[in-house]
Amino acid sequence: MFVDMRNHPANQTKVRCFGSKAGLTAEATVLLKDGEEPLAALNLEVAPRDGERINWKSKIVLQLGEDDLPLLCCVCLGYLPKAEFKRPTKGIVVERQPNRLFISATQGSGNCYALPLPIAQTFRFGALAMAQLKKQSGMDDDNLLLASLRGAAALYPVSYTHLRAHETG
Repeated sequence: MFVDMRNHPANQTKVRCFGSKAGLTAEATVLLKDGEEPLAALNLEVAPRDGERINWKSKIVLQLGEDDLPLLCCVCLGYLPKAEFKRPTKGIVVERQPNRLFISATQGSGNCYALPLPIAQTFRFGALAMAQLKKQSGMDDDNLLLASLRGAAALYPVSYTHLRAHETG
């Protein structure tokens, strides 16, 4: 049996951020579909703080793929104020606030975890999201990638503050 160690979770780039009430792990990963090449993606895991530790057993996990990752990058770059990533039973919201990004995750009733990402953590989080989007899109030209993101973000009306990615998956 062949194990692809390049895509093994232990070998993927991660960014970890810790707040007073929750923690976040953003992890480079791939989407695997039958008969298709692996597609770069980003897993977001948000878990509550339990005293001095993060309770990763209670984490909420969302995988951001080709419809979600451009929206996340637009928020990280300041092109959009907010993005909401919903699935049937859970969701994560990423929102720009003064001097930080704010991440909140919900699942079912009563499970809501949130944390702010200060500027340095926002940089690392955004850099990882952009690296995955660059792999996913196959674009070698950074200026083309940024222009494409600006163009996509410009499609949203200025007054539109409740943005949603696709609600399936």
